[in-house]
Amino acid sequence: MIETIDNNQKYKNYKEQFARLNKSLKYEFYLEAIFIAYAILEDRCESVLRYEGNEVKAKDGGFVSIEKKLNKISTIARKKKSLPNKYFSDEFIDGIYQWKDKRNELIHALLKKSVSTDELKQCAEEGKELARQMANKATSYRRSVERRTKNGMQ
Repeated sequence: MIETIDNNQKYKNYKEQFARLNKSLKYEFYLEAIFIAYAILEDRCESVLRYEGNEVKAKDGGFVSIEKKLNKISTIARKKKSLPNKYFSDEFIDGIYQWKDKRNELIHALLKKSVSTDELKQCAEEGKELARQMANKATSYRRSVERRTKNGMQ
């Protein structure tokens, strides 16, 4: 069973995972880098939805895909004057969808097709950049939500 952690431990975990991501890229462990970037993106999507008050729950209490989380973020960000709209543009969300699809194609093709190291490297580097952007946007978004809440705004 996976244990829930507090915010301080979560921060330490993020710091460690970003360090692992950088180390994976440096030593050409591109599959590991892709895996870590995906995990960060998925977690940050979940965090955005939690602060928005729009968590996506699985019907059976199990796993919720990153696609469902992105769909929900995209839907709430379409409201032009909403706070999510300020941070999560259609272009940004589309970039994550495109990377996710590329990642899935590469992972599923590993033993069925010829996948070059350059393809894996490019995917890993793009994933790192998206994970970094999403982590920054999610943090900025959370702070804005907290400020609004503190000031009595909804």
